Amino acid sequence: MGSAAWASTPPERVKTKPIAASPTQVRVNRLELLGRLADDLAHEIKNPLHSMIINLELLKRRVADGRAEEALERADVVGHELRRVHSLIEALLQLLRPAEDVEPEVDFAAALDGILPVIRLLGRLAGAQVDCDTPDFQAIVRIRPDALQHAVLNLVVNALDALPPVNGRIELRTCLTPEEVQLRIRDNGPGIPAAVLDRIGTPGFTTRPGRSGLGIAVTCALIEPAGGRIEVDDPGWPDAGATFLLAMPYSADGLTLPGADG
Repeated sequence: MGSAAWASTPPERVKTKPIAASPTQVRVNRLELLGRLADDLAHEIKNPLHSMIINLELLKRRVADGRAEEALERADVVGHELRRVHSLIEALLQLLRPAEDVEPEVDFAAALDGILPVIRLLGRLAGAQVDCDTPDFQAIVRIRPDALQHAVLNLVVNALDALPPVNGRIELRTCLTPEEVQLRIRDNGPGIPAAVLDRIGTPGFTTRPGRSGLGIAVTCALIEPAGGRIEVDDPGWPDAGATFLLAMPYSADGLTLPGADG
């Protein structure tokens, strides 16, 4: 892709209409998302499981031969693979079993960090480059962790679906303003035609065959009750990609900046 597609020209920002998705539509979207993730995770988990089987056999042999140092090396490999599988499964379970009684409050950066393994996996399986920064602040937002992660994954899947067959790329960038924490998810796909910009967020509307068209509508339904908003940037030229903005107000007493005590 040419560098023009990633230039920093200020875009036109279009706020999605506050359309409330029904509880049934939220469940349908969650199941659609989980179905996609389950297929990808099942494929991905086979690799570390196979590695663990091999290394456990090697570990037994090293122990039997009294080669303690080499046995510890095999044990470290098994531990690494177990943590890898655990991080992927845990992210999936958080979406699978949303807890209604969980306090609607979470550190935005921690929630994002919790699903980064899944985001990177989805990008890798799509043959795309995923560039995600790691927030260096703590900002408490008033939303359930699973709801925020569900919303972010919806936007990531939406971006991945828009990518070109080769050299696909998405960026996730987080920043703070005096009032809110913002996450921008940008792709280098063909962008959103101006003729359909005002339909973004309408339940059932999609430009992707085989999709339910609920992703953006459900994202809005999850974010807006917590005071958040979803906007889409229109760069104004063809093949410039699209940028979705997810913004959430944060608690003033729940903000911790780099280098701050406590």
